[in-house]
Amino acid sequence: MTRGDRQWPTHCRAFVVDKGESGTAGNIRQHALPAGGGGEVLVRIAYSALNYKDALVLRGARGIASSYPHVPGIDAAGVVEASSGSPDWVGQQVLVTGFGLGVERAGGWSEYLVVPEDWLVRIPSSLSMLDSMILGTAGLTAALSIEALFEGRVRSGDPVLVTGATGGVGSHAVAILASLGLRVTASSRKPEAASYLRDLGAHEVSHPDALAVPGGKALAHPRWQGAVDTVGGEALADILKQTADEGVVALCGMAGGTHFHSSVFPFILRGVRLTGIDSVHVSLARRVALWEKLAGPWKPRRLAAMSTIIPLSDVAKAAERVLSGTQTGRVVVRVGADPERPGTP
Repeated sequence: MTRGDRQWPTHCRAFVVDKGESGTAGNIRQHALPAGGGGEVLVRIAYSALNYKDALVLRGARGIASSYPHVPGIDAAGVVEASSGSPDWVGQQVLVTGFGLGVERAGGWSEYLVVPEDWLVRIPSSLSMLDSMILGTAGLTAALSIEALFEGRVRSGDPVLVTGATGGVGSHAVAILASLGLRVTASSRKPEAASYLRDLGAHEVSHPDALAVPGGKALAHPRWQGAVDTVGGEALADILKQTADEGVVALCGMAGGTHFHSSVFPFILRGVRLTGIDSVHVSLARRVALWEKLAGPWKPRRLAAMSTIIPLSDVAKAAERVLSGTQTGRVVVRVGADPERPGTP
């Protein structure tokens, strides 16, 4: 399997995380590549990203990486160098998210990536490889959440809530919903980020404490028709209590906790729908359709302002900001050369 005179490499440069008795540690070193079986492709990676799940892998959290040593990176964008399946993929700019990338198998923090060709999405012409990683899993998750809202009773002009609004998913959800004509309340613990959120299109910026329903009421005055909850935890119960008739709450995160206590009243008295969002196992056809939306009518207008670009060597420091909640927007990881941006490594 070759492209020109280039042989399929056996090793490449990658950020590898080891786990021992004293904890986890990562560094850039040579990493062995799989040989590539039938239907697999070799992708030269230009960009990846640092997601919450990647940061958990660096910390050694249980139940994330299937084994160590491990290469994180649940997002990747690059150019197909070789294919053991269809030759039509060679030379294509592609992105990969989900399907176990960076969790069950080596991820995007690597010079090269070997994945099945049916994991690939061709990057739409109106997106650069960098754009695709500013969006990445976060953008796809936001799109899935917004799709869930519109499958319910949410319509243009309605009030909607976005929690964890300065994170990757939250930032994209705010920007997309605002561009589609909804009145977005952005919830964030960072008062200094208010201007950032308003620039993305938020109608109102509030502190999470303002979501609390006093007195333990089973229902409260309806404040929004839909919500994108990137945080989870106990605050979810109060969000449900304040969702209007036939409203939809799309739950896609757990930074605030994995449990919440609620009553049946929002569901049986208002017909509220709580929808779980999973971006890992989405079918390829649905991914392609959503990426076309993200490249077109749902493309955030201020993509560059929603990201920080770091070299692969800085991922450990950046992961601490992600886990502590002090990071605003997306963290894009520059892995290799970008032919669209001469001068990058």
